[in-house]
Amino acid sequence: MKKGFTYIITVMILIISITGIILINRPNKTITNHNAQQLINNYQEEFLVFSLNDVADENTITSYNTSFSNYVNSYNYNIELCNIIESEEYIYFSNFTGNDCDLYIDEDVNQTINDKTTIRIDRFINNTNIYLCNCNYQRGKNSYYINIYNEDIKIIYEN
Repeated sequence: MKKGFTYIITVMILIISITGIILINRPNKTITNHNAQQLINNYQEEFLVFSLNDVADENTITSYNTSFSNYVNSYNYNIELCNIIESEEYIYFSNFTGNDCDLYIDEDVNQTINDKTTIRIDRFINNTNIYLCNCNYQRGKNSYYINIYNEDIKIIYEN
């Protein structure tokens, strides 16, 4: 009888010890805020390379923004993104803000651009007051707006 009781106590102490060691050594899953800044820096570098290539069209811009949005989401962040890219013949407008946005040209609504959509319009000379969501058109400069956020952090960057 005494050996059975000692065996039970020994097994219980062993189980409690192993459980304690496992709980103490378990890695903590903490979200670090520097990840968001690294994501923005990554977007800035990739956008510069991407927008300088003259092979951009609606599909490649949409694919690029979709891939980046999915990449940001994999880090447990949400993203709002829009960009305006010029080529020699067209101006491309991309909306990944989560909402439909109106494209303003000279303070008039030209059209509504749906979420996760890229459109192109013919390049024109006289109209330079162009606005989409949080993106402002600047002649000769490809522009973007990016907002990376979650419950702990919010970082907005635009060029």
